[in-house]
Amino acid sequence: MVQITRRGWLAAGALLSGAPCACMAGASQDCCSIPEIPDGAVQFAPGIVRIDLALTDALQRAGSYARFVDARRNLRLLVARPEKDRFVALDQKCTHGGGPLTYVHRHRHVYCTCWGHAIFALDGSVIRWPNREKPRPLGAHAVEQRGKILEIRVEGVG
Repeated sequence: MVQITRRGWLAAGALLSGAPCACMAGASQDCCSIPEIPDGAVQFAPGIVRIDLALTDALQRAGSYARFVDARRNLRLLVARPEKDRFVALDQKCTHGGGPLTYVHRHRHVYCTCWGHAIFALDGSVIRWPNREKPRPLGAHAVEQRGKILEIRVEGVG
């Protein structure tokens, strides 16, 4: 019979549960479920993604964030509202391992939710890179608020 130590038990539990994950960074109660921007709140124009904030409950207050995924357009965006009158939009796919990202308002950073934890600033620059390969920043997109509409400039979208 193989005996397992308390330390071994805790390590195995952490690995099986996916920890450490952004939950450890205080992302939320359930860091792996990121609020979605409803399809009906999004419109496209050449080079612009428009989000109707009146139809997007997840972005109503400072500290909130949501994602938008359009597989047909190969578009995955994470939109965060770090302050009342400021929004940021970043690619929602980690440049390290391709995992999804989540915003942690307490730190004002974006964390990869996969093992290894790349951490990015709100301008897309790398804060922490989990290995020795050259760090690659996230794509950051210009955001302009026009009343209740966010306009995000995304090259190649139309």
